[in-house]
Amino acid sequence: MISREDVTTAYQLILQRMPEDEAAISYHVEFDDLLSLGRHMTSSPEFMAHRQPVTQPPQSVHPHHIYAGYQPSDLTVFDEFTTYTGPGQPGFVTNFLGARTRCLSQTPLLPFDGTVEGLPVPVGSTQGETAEWIGTLRSVAEAQGRFRLLELGAGYGPWMAITHIAARQRGITDIHVYGVEGDIGHVEFAHTNMRDNDIPASDNTIIHSAVGAEDGVAYWPVHDNPGASYGGRPVAADGTNYLGTARDAVIEVPVVGINSLLVNEDRWDLIHIDIQGHEGDVCRAGIAEMTQRVRRIVIGTHSRVQDGIVMDVFHKAGWTLENEKPTISTWNDAVPTVEGMAVVDGVQVWRNPTV
Repeated sequence: MISREDVTTAYQLILQRMPEDEAAISYHVEFDDLLSLGRHMTSSPEFMAHRQPVTQPPQSVHPHHIYAGYQPSDLTVFDEFTTYTGPGQPGFVTNFLGARTRCLSQTPLLPFDGTVEGLPVPVGSTQGETAEWIGTLRSVAEAQGRFRLLELGAGYGPWMAITHIAARQRGITDIHVYGVEGDIGHVEFAHTNMRDNDIPASDNTIIHSAVGAEDGVAYWPVHDNPGASYGGRPVAADGTNYLGTARDAVIEVPVVGINSLLVNEDRWDLIHIDIQGHEGDVCRAGIAEMTQRVRRIVIGTHSRVQDGIVMDVFHKAGWTLENEKPTISTWNDAVPTVEGMAVVDGVQVWRNPTV
């Protein structure tokens, strides 16, 4: 059976937007299984227009990407890394670096079973947008002898695997990647992802926790199928979330404050943040330590409000904005938060000139 949640997740991962209306959801829940749903969506004109190479400037590649978030000159960072030329493997999607993702860790990837992705240009890949890739790979390319990543809202740890493999390509042997994730199912996926990509336990730390401005506790929803359930953040005790829907089952999880995380390393090459609307509070609380310890930050933003808060925080702290693309939203009176109206996340890449 296809659930409403399955349809919403498929839209976000395949079409990179929310369903346009209730009729679209009702139509797609009638498919027999996730595979047939995925095949239908990946054969749609919208998806084909989104994925096919174009010769036009990046600003016009997709109706939901009015701003590409990068300049053509930024793409030279991909030349610093070796493109994987091997075969695909059943059960996995392989990206251009050779990092493998189990399709079951994100069930809308099932239609891509066994595929090998090319460069994440012009609009990105199944793991992230082009601007995210640019900021992430710049961090690895600039690393000197060691590399440290902190991925907040890690999910199955895609950027942990990507940066570890990229750093190995650069001949770096002193590598440690950290991931913080509130969903226990995703934490298990992250451990599996490390093993799938030959990342030893000594090189990674995965923390089951939500991320906040300070230490505490929170409630987190429990999902029957965590591979089809992303975009989570702490919920109310009754399970009501920022989208205005509720889950019957919730568990209490610790909240680790940003500064408690930052002190684990004297210097961080990259922090990747994707925490569904809490990014402003977390960045405001951690900006002093970040300015002392962090070289670059890649942030997924989830509303125009968050776009502005994050930009204000880093601008006042003297950081340099390298790449930026604002959140795209569709107004919905039924959703209790502006973050719940986002149909395409924003991206900001910040460089600390003092570290």
